[in-house]
Amino acid sequence: MFFGNGAAPYREKRTRGPAATSAHGRTVVKPLRTALLTAAVALAALLSGALPAHAAPAGEVAMICDREIAPYRALLEGLRDACDCTVQVIPPLEAAQPGLEQRLRASGVRAVLAVGLQARAAVEGVRDLPVVLTMVPRVDTWVAAQANRFGVEMSLSPRRHLETLRWVFPWAKRVGLFFDPSQTGGYVREARAAAAELNLKLVALEIARPGELPSRLEQLRGRVDVIWVLPDPTVLQGENLDTLLLASFESRVPLYGFARKYVELGAIAALQFDFAALGGQLAESLRRLPPPPAGAAPPRWEYTRGAQLVLNQKVARKMGIVLDPEVLEAAADVIR
Repeated sequence: MFFGNGAAPYREKRTRGPAATSAHGRTVVKPLRTALLTAAVALAALLSGALPAHAAPAGEVAMICDREIAPYRALLEGLRDACDCTVQVIPPLEAAQPGLEQRLRASGVRAVLAVGLQARAAVEGVRDLPVVLTMVPRVDTWVAAQANRFGVEMSLSPRRHLETLRWVFPWAKRVGLFFDPSQTGGYVREARAAAAELNLKLVALEIARPGELPSRLEQLRGRVDVIWVLPDPTVLQGENLDTLLLASFESRVPLYGFARKYVELGAIAALQFDFAALGGQLAESLRRLPPPPAGAAPPRWEYTRGAQLVLNQKVARKMGIVLDPEVLEAAADVIR
């Protein structure tokens, strides 16, 4: 066996776990378009209602996004349907021109919705108008830099992933992962603390370049029961994913990921964030956001809470791993 110690997986009867629940405690299975519409409704309701002192109430909303991207069009449609305000759509290239905030104020804009990476770059110079950032990962540094910014990270917390991993694979006590400290170092630090609290052993191996993964993979031999794939661009470059999938299948050590596509490729489980729940969570964070203090603003971000569990029972069966019926029932989707 390449990674594991040969211990046979077993099933553990448990109550329904947190893996596939939304922020409201329900299993959510929705197409991307519907989920984005729901998120837009929650956001629009907030923008047209009472906001904190620095997030002005009803008025024109500037939505900076690329309408050529289908999910963004769905978000715009939902926003216009739900908000009793005028929505001014600005392409990112136009928004990136100098003097954006002055132009927005002159046209009566009260709040800015930045959707995606290009939009985030375009609103870098906005200092006073409240900016809602969505559809962008790693928001913590960006939000903390100015008092008018906030957002919800488009990933689940390390603890949430580890709790789900322990629920899906109750026999797994040793979790292996690869990471580039320059990409996911902070996330792994949180993961180490969470693993200790959950009585899990985290074997985290650093790589600085994609080509280092195959040799580092050998160092996990016999040391882990499951491999956790992080959203680390260094780890996932080139042929590394194929290398991980092959090693997982040959050793019968399951892969656990963060998106459905990895389950489709051969991982046994993945917990991905839920777009619909993300919209409600964003509205909630806006409602409790206090007025900005004088001086440096504290971080105002959090991980996504709503999630969907996706399983590959077909691969699990081939690897001799039996998934608990309660886990299968709670999953948003199961590849059989």
